[in-house]
Amino acid sequence: MSSDKDHSSEPAEQIGVVLVHGVGEQTRFEHLDEEIRKLVEALEALPAFQAAQGGKVVVEIRRGWEGSFHAEQDSWHAGPFSTVCVSAKAAKQREQRFQFHEVWWADVNERYSIAKQVRFWLWGLSVWLYPRKERSTLQGADYVFPPEHPGGLGMYLWVRARLLGLGAVFAVLGFSLGLIMFILKRLFEIETPKWLQTVTNYVGGVKLYNQPRRLAPGWIPDSEDFLDTKDEPPRYSIRRRMIRALADVALMPYDRWYVLAHSLGSVVAFNGLMETAYTWPGYLDEWQWSWLKAAHLVGPIAPGAGPIPAVTIPKRPAWCDDEIVYRTRIFRNFRGLMTYGSPLEKFATIWPARVPLAREPAFTPLAAWVNIMDPIDPVSGILKSFDQVSPACCPHPQNIGYRASPILLWSHTQYLTRKGKSHSDLPTATMAWLLGRAGPPGSANNPLTGLSYPLHGSVFWQRAVLAWVWWIVGFVAFAALAAIAIPIFLRLFAAGFDASLCEVYTNTGIELLHGFCKVAKAAK
Repeated sequence: MSSDKDHSSEPAEQIGVVLVHGVGEQTRFEHLDEEIRKLVEALEALPAFQAAQGGKVVVEIRRGWEGSFHAEQDSWHAGPFSTVCVSAKAAKQREQRFQFHEVWWADVNERYSIAKQVRFWLWGLSVWLYPRKERSTLQGADYVFPPEHPGGLGMYLWVRARLLGLGAVFAVLGFSLGLIMFILKRLFEIETPKWLQTVTNYVGGVKLYNQPRRLAPGWIPDSEDFLDTKDEPPRYSIRRRMIRALADVALMPYDRWYVLAHSLGSVVAFNGLMETAYTWPGYLDEWQWSWLKAAHLVGPIAPGAGPIPAVTIPKRPAWCDDEIVYRTRIFRNFRGLMTYGSPLEKFATIWPARVPLAREPAFTPLAAWVNIMDPIDPVSGILKSFDQVSPACCPHPQNIGYRASPILLWSHTQYLTRKGKSHSDLPTATMAWLLGRAGPPGSANNPLTGLSYPLHGSVFWQRAVLAWVWWIVGFVAFAALAAIAIPIFLRLFAAGFDASLCEVYTNTGIELLHGFCKVAKAAK
């Protein structure tokens, strides 16, 4: 775009962005708020959008259509339209509006209980032995196929060994610092730091994604599935959120749109992008399907196409008859997927049936996939199993090594954090990509100077070794802490948390410490 010609009178360019959160217990709009803040900060730091240069950046939150009675705050919109609009305008340039949508699925996780915690710990210790899921046995499975890691048996065993190590660290973490934080949270409402939640939430999210049903909080494992996934695994309720968001952005008059997915949310996003044309009706309601039909994005199955499977998950509703979604039209303006901190490769190695590739072409040559990873982030990984088909069926991932953080676990949450005043960090490069001024982050014309590094180069291996040092030191430290914490916990438990503790646990400072001492002394 020429800088000397005035384009300010042209209609604003509409750019859709779908944000998918990962592991954690995010409340509604929490991930949306956090990630947009980081992207807006990067946008405002670009010279063209600074006020001194005649630029302007404005954030607009779409108001909710209804609010709770006696609500203490205003509500945000959570319908088919975007929740947040970020308007950016440089001097003499066409205005660009970023329309942000959120795929929120944290509520699908099981409700907290002591029974859930015990089941969670047991599963975390055995996840490395969890049965391999090769491929789906459902009708219509021939329309997709599971990814296959090029490393073969050796890589399969290596991933299993790493999960065994993760389970060992998970055990000492749970019975040391996790035990202490459990007591503090239940008694004094002290929240667990986010960096400490990374391992437990990741293991818990993987557990949920592989469960055949969602369990109630009691000791008797009764089912507590959502009504929209009655008799279906809970992952279909998660996928439904993704599919509906994709339908929403496809219906909007966006010039182009993107998907940014963090952590386990990358599995959710990938499933949505790869879902077959035959199963889409089962994820939507009739109202949304009618809008897709009016936009000519769905319709009768084409002559000569494969037959519609008699049984699908989710079930196809009666009102769609022999209609399917036209994926080539749905993804006509789709321009890219960015995954960061993604465990997709671990799924491809151990549970490939959970992340199948579509055989049907749907994507244009303009659609890109960039995967940002860091060896210090235990969740992330290099994607090697997703380029076995034509880019028209699945864009081939471009793996970029990135210095998220030198601290284990903390690195998983630091990908979109600004790196000082640098103009080459990931949020800045991401905004340049979304603006249409450069290619995907890490590409030749959009480098992450000083923060990216070649895969399997010297910096990569240095960070991999540093990660191992973190794991070993952490394991020893947590084991020592467990040796201290468990006897104290057993003494406190034996004391029955007597009345002296009940009298002081709401107090603070010296009184609180004195109360603990009294209980510990009584336990002896």
